[in-house]
Amino acid sequence: MKQKTANFISTLGHPLFTIPAFVAIAMFANEDFKKASFITCLIIGCIFVPLILRLFIKSKNGTYTNFDVSNRIQRKTIFIFIIPFLIIVTFVLFRTQQNHDLCISMLFATILVLISLVVNLFIKSSLHVSLNIYLSFLVMTLNLKIGILLFLFTGLLGWSRIELGRHTLKEVLAGGVIGLSISLIMFYIEVYL
Repeated sequence: MKQKTANFISTLGHPLFTIPAFVAIAMFANEDFKKASFITCLIIGCIFVPLILRLFIKSKNGTYTNFDVSNRIQRKTIFIFIIPFLIIVTFVLFRTQQNHDLCISMLFATILVLISLVVNLFIKSSLHVSLNIYLSFLVMTLNLKIGILLFLFTGLLGWSRIELGRHTLKEVLAGGVIGLSISLIMFYIEVYL
């Protein structure tokens, strides 16, 4: 029963689900249809679609042991694959003069992934946890209560990753520290600079 619950929570909180859902909802709730469509297609189409395809193909052909890329050595290739896409999308958002908060959020998401790549040389930090903590702070800017609920849910998500054997407590905590640090730095810069 615990394994089923952990698997459900882990799947529900997978960043490949939570982040695209947030992008689409936030864009269509706060921007006109044309701009929302452009930004949603840019972020989902240029980051998440290639990443999902790569994960599917590499896990299907056995290059990755599983879709989550739980092996630390294999995970390095995911970072190297996705970082150029993140940089390109961030550049396009700045270049097309999109909303300042959106541009800064994308820049700090890219920084989060770059830091995770460096940390991955030593420990396989939980991306489920770091990305969902970061996402919860972004949600808080739009709806404080939902953002706090997502932040609290990330605690359950961390438990699920440990329960499923995908991460140790140390790896979950490392992901939490990365997500929280990047979120707080981003908000400090947004508010005080």
